Amino acid sequence: MAAPLRAAFAPRLSTVATEEYTKLTEMLAAIQLTNDPDVRRCPWEDKAHRLSSSKIYKSVVSNGEGCEYYKFIWENRAPSRVKFFGWLLVQNRIQTKENLLKKHCVDSDTCDICGAHIESSAHLIAGCTFSSSFWYRLGIALGEDDVSTLWQVQPPHGVPSLHFNAFILLCCWRIWKHRHDVVFRSLPLCYARLFTGCREDAELWSCRLPPDDRHVAHTWATMFHSCISAVNISNDM
Repeated sequence: MAAPLRAAFAPRLSTVATEEYTKLTEMLAAIQLTNDPDVRRCPWEDKAHRLSSSKIYKSVVSNGEGCEYYKFIWENRAPSRVKFFGWLLVQNRIQTKENLLKKHCVDSDTCDICGAHIESSAHLIAGCTFSSSFWYRLGIALGEDDVSTLWQVQPPHGVPSLHFNAFILLCCWRIWKHRHDVVFRSLPLCYARLFTGCREDAELWSCRLPPDDRHVAHTWATMFHSCISAVNISNDM
């Protein structure tokens, strides 16, 4: 079989292709052909031996190797676009100025919010003075080093541990949107507006939680409302 098989390949194989061809011939050498009827098996067929699209999808999206943030991101009650944002965030792949500079889309990687440091994902979400104060007001200890491991952040007193992964992504998502308001819409930095957006999302996302868990989102909304009141009293941005 070796000669006919070799004829099916290009005349000149690359080094990698040659190695793969060698492995293939070794595998085929162990196969003994018979005159028995063929038995056709497909890993993506259902019990009725029909092609199953769900099995194909599962094999495509799963490479058999888990990652630390899989459950935090994908087993999350946040909307799909927010989960995708979170997936990019923990890998420092959101479109910050640091990443845009690498693509030659901007001339500087300096943060537009504080104007003092490189705008990386970690800086934008936790290291910038504005975002750092945001987390402080929520009672959450979150530093730049924690952004790449958000799933390890622990809920503070008063914040339910149930669906805390969604709470964290909600906050990160709103910081990102607030940054866009400042950079692209020329709106001023404003904690009251940021917390108001968080409260609105908490109310909207409540319908994404199981009925018995919706009190969690109401707790979030109450917490954000308290932060708004505190900001208004102190007249701090």
